[in-house]
Amino acid sequence: MKRLRRAIPVTVVAVTAALLTTSSPVSAATSADVTLTSWSYLDSQNPRAKVTDAAVTPPVGTSNDDAGRAHTYRSYFTYDLTQLKGTVVHSSYLSTTEETVADCSAPATIEVWRTGPVRDNTTWLRPPAELEKLLTAKRGSAGYSCPSYLGFDMAATLNAALGRRDKSITLELRVTADQEADTRTGRTFEKPAIGATANHPPTATNLHLAYPDRPCGTLAKPTPAARNVVFAATAKDADEGDYPSLLYALWPVDNPDQRREFRDYGGTDLSQYAHGTILAWQAQASDYYDAGPWSRTCYLVMDRNAPANPPNVSSRTYPEGDTPGGGTGIEGTFRFDGAGDRDVVAFAWRDSTGNYGTIPAKRPGGKAILKYTPKPRYISELYVASVDAAGNRGPEKTYQFRVAETAPNVAVTVKGVGLPSTISFVASKPGTTAFGYQLKDSPEVRLPAVDGKASGPITFTASGGVEVAVRSYAKNKLIGQETVQVWVTDAPDVESAEFNLDTDQVAGKTGSFRFIPHSNDVVAYEYNLGDEWKSIPAADDDTAVLEWTATPGWHSMAVRSVRSDGSTSMVATHQFNIIDTRPTAYAHELDSWPRRDGVGVPLGIELESQLPNLTGFAYRFDGGAEQTVSNEGNTYALITVTPKHAGDNVLVLQALLADGTRSPVTTSTFAIWSGPVVTYTPEGSGTVGRPATFTFSPGLPDVASYRYSFNGADEQTIAAGPDGTATVTYTPVSWGYNEVQVTSVGADGTESDLRMQPFDVRDNKVDVYSTYDWSRVGIGYTGYFYFYTQLFGEVTEYHYRVNDGPEQVLPASTDGASTLVAVPFERNGTNTLHVQSLTAGGELSPVTDYDFTVGTAPYVVSAEYPDGTWSGGGGVPGTFEFSGGTAGIVSFSWRIDGGPSTDVPADSSGKATISYTPAQDYETHTLSVTGHKADGTDTDAASYSIYVSNGG
Repeated sequence: MKRLRRAIPVTVVAVTAALLTTSSPVSAATSADVTLTSWSYLDSQNPRAKVTDAAVTPPVGTSNDDAGRAHTYRSYFTYDLTQLKGTVVHSSYLSTTEETVADCSAPATIEVWRTGPVRDNTTWLRPPAELEKLLTAKRGSAGYSCPSYLGFDMAATLNAALGRRDKSITLELRVTADQEADTRTGRTFEKPAIGATANHPPTATNLHLAYPDRPCGTLAKPTPAARNVVFAATAKDADEGDYPSLLYALWPVDNPDQRREFRDYGGTDLSQYAHGTILAWQAQASDYYDAGPWSRTCYLVMDRNAPANPPNVSSRTYPEGDTPGGGTGIEGTFRFDGAGDRDVVAFAWRDSTGNYGTIPAKRPGGKAILKYTPKPRYISELYVASVDAAGNRGPEKTYQFRVAETAPNVAVTVKGVGLPSTISFVASKPGTTAFGYQLKDSPEVRLPAVDGKASGPITFTASGGVEVAVRSYAKNKLIGQETVQVWVTDAPDVESAEFNLDTDQVAGKTGSFRFIPHSNDVVAYEYNLGDEWKSIPAADDDTAVLEWTATPGWHSMAVRSVRSDGSTSMVATHQFNIIDTRPTAYAHELDSWPRRDGVGVPLGIELESQLPNLTGFAYRFDGGAEQTVSNEGNTYALITVTPKHAGDNVLVLQALLADGTRSPVTTSTFAIWSGPVVTYTPEGSGTVGRPATFTFSPGLPDVASYRYSFNGADEQTIAAGPDGTATVTYTPVSWGYNEVQVTSVGADGTESDLRMQPFDVRDNKVDVYSTYDWSRVGIGYTGYFYFYTQLFGEVTEYHYRVNDGPEQVLPASTDGASTLVAVPFERNGTNTLHVQSLTAGGELSPVTDYDFTVGTAPYVVSAEYPDGTWSGGGGVPGTFEFSGGTAGIVSFSWRIDGGPSTDVPADSSGKATISYTPAQDYETHTLSVTGHKADGTDTDAASYSIYVSNGG
């Protein structure tokens, strides 16, 4: 996209900016001016001449000179349009401003004309022809500023000029003829500037069919095409940065009215066209602004007949069958033969590893040669198909062959970088006389085979993954090759007799580490055994020994070698563990949230030591008497202590050893929560509606009161008793998780930590659920419901009734399961089951109301074929009784498996009976039954499953 513009007065900037912002953010844009090549004016006082490119402001209208003579002027401006050649102008604006005006109050009509060109013989008497009036602008009224701006849209004018292939355009500024002689109309203008936004419509060239590539085709010689065709063309756009797209059109030559347009995204289906149909096609390129012209017409002919036979495939190197041929990494020659079928112009091949390609035949029906190196060892397969000129592929030939295993077996013992490593070969094939290996950018090194084996030095120059090409030779003939991957590291080895993963030493042990190089020219080693790198010089043999006194803990030692040029190797890691001479103590309960520890609450502490010959631990808690505990053969022991005050409690600990000695002392501090300790009765889970008593015990001395809240309710305050405790009663209203939050307040205002004490509450209501699936079954059916209580062990029976029926009593389950109750359906619509539980102590729970819906579907029963049960047999008649559903049924209609419907009247009790005999054993059928009432309404449909057995 090209944009042509110039700066104009403030009153026009808004218009131009609007034009600029309408362009797409993905379109290309360049800025330039429509060039004003020259301008001239004509003067009535100089009728046989013109003035061109004068250094004056262009005059228009009539003005008096110093001598009082009246001069009538017209000005002409010529612009170069060659820079717009081949474009479409989308927006353009001419703009100018009056420089001087003789009389701002005098009416004046300014006209802009497109005229013929200004020629050498142009004069006042022979002015350019006025071809098209472009603008009429009235001036002198109160609504205009003076001098004023003049501007108008030029897009249509420029596009028309480009359509005429004009190389330039000339515009005339003048005062309208009936005012032109009035001296009050005289004025001068700034030279008009033209801004434009223009775009080169893209073009489509190089039309062809792809995959395989075929030419555009002519009507006399259309290009063959298969059922699926890839249309291709090149979209060219002169505007840098535009991204044109392609649209295609296609139609049968004999039916141009069937033209259709489409985009090709990797293939177009032409299967609707018959074999031999000639199709014409074109391409059109489009960018964001414009669609270019349609291309020339190409032609294709439908060829829907693929080659009938697979090609012949042969190879001397790799013969077909089970006889191994060639060798690992050995290129083979494969010959494809079209066997004289002139439809065959190429061969498409693929292998089982994803490689594929197409090879042209030397002539139609002729041969082609594929140079191919099989990748896998053992069995390989090539799949080859003949291809005709349209790209149709015939049936594939599967060419299966075996690859002889001839590449050497290779092992590399890597010593590092710059140091001789060892490469060892073992022949895969008898008769191997030599082996070769080659590093990248290095010559091949050959080693003679002795009894099918060889070894030699190989020196790697860099670390990381290295490819080594290895080969086998029989005399000088290459018989097998492949590439092996070798991981080369120059990280040093780290050895230590004392500090390793096999033995855990005790802190204070002295020992050493030996650093062994895996690169040449090592002058030092850097190691990190903590949080910083340290250095040690290398000895003459490039090794180094580091003496070290063990410190406790798990260690991961990092080591790297340093060369004389300052470069460092890869990092080696050496890990080991050092036993601390001091035991450790840990209280897991202090990590829980909300905190459960507190004053008077037993606290479990785990004591641990990895020291050998450990027999137990000696400890004193918070200044108390020393106590001992056996580790019972473990590395740990568990103790329980009871803190007597909040805050820091100190445990002094030593490990006891078999020789009677003790470890150094460890002192551990445990910060005990100062929140009040909460207990409640009755113990265990509470129950909705039953009061529970909560006791708050102080975690700090001199407690005067407690602030507390149940389940986030408003906070309350209760005074502490003389012993510092307080008691409150709370009746739970919801079951599940409940929580009381308590803070103690001392006489001096000191507040404790917040205690968040959870307690579980059981529901006192009966939970009812059912397997009834809410189908529209009606009266006569039975629904099964389950009663469940969280007060298991207390509830002895359930009291229930259906709707307004009598109360019934059901014993509660004694095994913790739900209690099942069968409810006959006696009323259509919504029914309610009312349930209460009764405890052994005589406590009756609140009522649970459980709603369920009973439909109107008839009740169906059969003794011979119970619903959904394998029974009866082929030829065994079954009697099916219809009843219930709803009151007022006068007849039923029934059908088997969606077959024809049969009506049967109901007797006075609303029942009917039918007989049905299944034809075959092991069939399943669905019996559908609908009731009909006297008022013409129907019931819901009942569905009854008949499973036919074998009659045995």
